Amino acid sequence: MNHSPILPIIVPFIASIMLLMMNATQLSWQRGVSALSVTLLLAVSINLLLLADQSAPLVYALGEWQAPFGIVLVADRLAALAVLTTAVLSASVLLYASGGFDSKGRHFHAVFQLQLVGINGAFLTGDVFNLFVFFEIMLLASYILLAHGGGLIKSRAGFAYVILNLAGSAVFLIALGLIYGTLGTLNLADIAIQLKTVPASEASLVRLSGALLMTVFLLKAAVLPLSFWLPHAYSAAGAPVAALFAIMTKVGIVAILHVQMIAFNAAPVMHGLLGSWLIVAALVTIVFAALGILSAKSLQSLVAWLILGSAGLLLIVPSLNNVVITAAGLYYLVQSAIVGAAFFMMAGLISNARGRVGDAFVMTTWVSDNKLKLGYFILAATAAGLPPFSGFIGKLMLLFAVKESVMMPAIWAVVLIASLVTTIALVKAGSRLFWEMPIDGDPLSQERLPPNNKRQHFATFGLIAISLLLIVFAKPLSDLTLRAAQQLHAPEQYIHAVIPHHADIQRGVRP
Repeated sequence: MNHSPILPIIVPFIASIMLLMMNATQLSWQRGVSALSVTLLLAVSINLLLLADQSAPLVYALGEWQAPFGIVLVADRLAALAVLTTAVLSASVLLYASGGFDSKGRHFHAVFQLQLVGINGAFLTGDVFNLFVFFEIMLLASYILLAHGGGLIKSRAGFAYVILNLAGSAVFLIALGLIYGTLGTLNLADIAIQLKTVPASEASLVRLSGALLMTVFLLKAAVLPLSFWLPHAYSAAGAPVAALFAIMTKVGIVAILHVQMIAFNAAPVMHGLLGSWLIVAALVTIVFAALGILSAKSLQSLVAWLILGSAGLLLIVPSLNNVVITAAGLYYLVQSAIVGAAFFMMAGLISNARGRVGDAFVMTTWVSDNKLKLGYFILAATAAGLPPFSGFIGKLMLLFAVKESVMMPAIWAVVLIASLVTTIALVKAGSRLFWEMPIDGDPLSQERLPPNNKRQHFATFGLIAISLLLIVFAKPLSDLTLRAAQQLHAPEQYIHAVIPHHADIQRGVRP
């Protein structure tokens, strides 16, 4: 058995245990263990993607208990790509946090590694019950990370975030109970098999369970009206924590894609479950995010609204259910996660450099760093979708992919107008942050500002460099996302890899 699928979970899990056993005063040792963990995670994630791209989905049966009875991890191309994206972000976030942010509270590194366990597990799990387990690990770790460093604003944001997600967890449990009660399984591949033979008497209950499950995923993906928690929580988090959170809305979107493409698409009872309402919700989310971008009072708040807008754009993918659209969406998923994380870290650098005014859009006479101006310009142009940056490539791919859809005029209008609004807001923010000076004296400018940490600079500009590489390697990456999309839209390969004897199970014969 190939152990590669479990390594992205085991590596940070072992590291978190080791870190919890360390004394809080051993910060340098904690940084060393975390650095070793994310380095190994990066290596095993690259290896996993190479293996997943060469064959059918890799299946790992824990304890060699085969599906549908045992717990399985499944690394298809989508899961492996998402895990690698998480590994890249975690390396940059850890380097940034090691510049001093990690010293503001206890057990940062242990909880950080636990967060990686939850994220990677959610991408790789092959059954919806363990998806619930990994979601809960993410919730626990993210709440602690959100509160890291203390403060009333973080506490309020964390409270609202936890309450809403706990409600989502309750709905998730209800959905799992209904699914198991009607289908007798929680394995994703087995759900796909059992859905094909659902009797008419249970069809309504099965659709209800599927709708509840999708509602939970849409909450994680922050679709309107389930998105009010995201801007407040992300803008209150520390810069490196918010950067790691940039991948978390993508967890919900990947979960939607896996469940919809593998289990629901081929089942007549689930036809029309998402339907035309999701595309409307996605477009309304983009509009809502654009309005939030215009009203943002600080750079980190603005970036939080950008993350929400990218989530709305990605939700177009499951609503239209097309191979080419899915491929374009997966490219945009990787690009938006990297750029969003880098932008949060850039907001942290600017906040540190401006002293007490932080990253708020107020005028001050600080002497700005040319490197920060350049970094901000690249990130702003990428987030707005200006050519030739990767944001432009991602949005262009999506816009051309939907040209055959009846919703094409609405999608083009919303995306282009939202991009224009985003461009205006980012230009205004950049002008206020770097160039506008107060006419009268500014007492805050007399502060002696500490120099920005080199680690934080290196982490931020490293992610910016990766975003630029997404332009250079756009063709290989888009080819990979196309192969991932084709695999998603041909679920028989996934089902056969997980349950080779599924033909017998479909006839009702359990081996």
